[in-house]
Amino acid sequence: MTIHIFNPEHEHALAADLEGFTPPRAARQLRSDLSFLPALWAEDGDIVMVEDAVAAEKAWRGLGLRHRSAVEFATLDTIKRLLACGKDVAVIPWGWDKTVRKTLLKAGVPAETMPSTDALDTIRSLSNRSLAVELLAALGAEHGVTGLSCVCNTYDDVLRFLAKHRETVVKAPWSCSGRGVRYIGNGTLTDNDSHWIQRVISQQQSVVAEVRCRKVADFAVEFMAEEDATVSATGLSLFTTSGGTYTGNVLASEEEKRTMIGRYLPLTLLDGVTEKIENFLSDRIGGAYTGPLGVDMMITEGDDGAEGTGFLLNPCVEINLRRTMGHVALALSSRGHTGTMGITFENKSYNITITDDNL
Repeated sequence: MTIHIFNPEHEHALAADLEGFTPPRAARQLRSDLSFLPALWAEDGDIVMVEDAVAAEKAWRGLGLRHRSAVEFATLDTIKRLLACGKDVAVIPWGWDKTVRKTLLKAGVPAETMPSTDALDTIRSLSNRSLAVELLAALGAEHGVTGLSCVCNTYDDVLRFLAKHRETVVKAPWSCSGRGVRYIGNGTLTDNDSHWIQRVISQQQSVVAEVRCRKVADFAVEFMAEEDATVSATGLSLFTTSGGTYTGNVLASEEEKRTMIGRYLPLTLLDGVTEKIENFLSDRIGGAYTGPLGVDMMITEGDDGAEGTGFLLNPCVEINLRRTMGHVALALSSRGHTGTMGITFENKSYNITITDDNL
């Protein structure tokens, strides 16, 4: 049997690097409110681990989707009983970390069916934002590409970067989307910024500093890392953010999404960059990580732009070595849903909304 787990506290767990990690309250609530989320991509007969099976089933049906997989919602105690019967199991969490592995070991999931602690150390290392710095540098020579970032191991490294680049973004090596990020204007650090940067360097040994681009639109290319150590693109994700936090995705065919991006950038540029990313990631993470991942990108304003369009491509804002909301959108689109998908926080709870143009 295949068990899916939505553990959105994954990046927090990577930063803590502890088996007995307790996530922040907001992350715990997000997991509780949307624990049914894997049903959106799971296959018939799969199990989705949730805190409340009845509530999950109600929320799942409440989405009103035209196409729904026949999944089973089960609590951890139910899964323990199933495992005690000796059933073969495969586990697919949102992201692999030591915390989720420890939880599953306690439930009776055989250790050999999960990444080892050494493998998780490697995944954590590859999830450090320094890999995105490395990838951006590898792509920087492409015509029509923009973006500059570097790893700062000391506070003085940050000050030197700010002295050269007035509008910057400083990021913690491990943090979830929209968190662990500071925007610095005019190269001027507030006392709060300074204390935060020094604290992160003390706790995580570095920060990443990057030049802030004049953003026009966010999007991503989603990938799958296969067991044969190859990494291949699986589709585009057109998404929106608010204050750096994810808010929603477009549900559309790949052709329609390419048309949207083609209004700003030559698709030959996007295709060339995607191929280079496939080669880079196959070389850097192939064999060390297997599963879904995504590379966040950005369309930016440019003085000349790519082929005179007035726009440029920042080809690597983030690398997410886990499943992403873009993968969720791809799963919905592949099942015939078109429109939008979004995450909201209303009435003291997180909700996912899906509008289907075909309804």
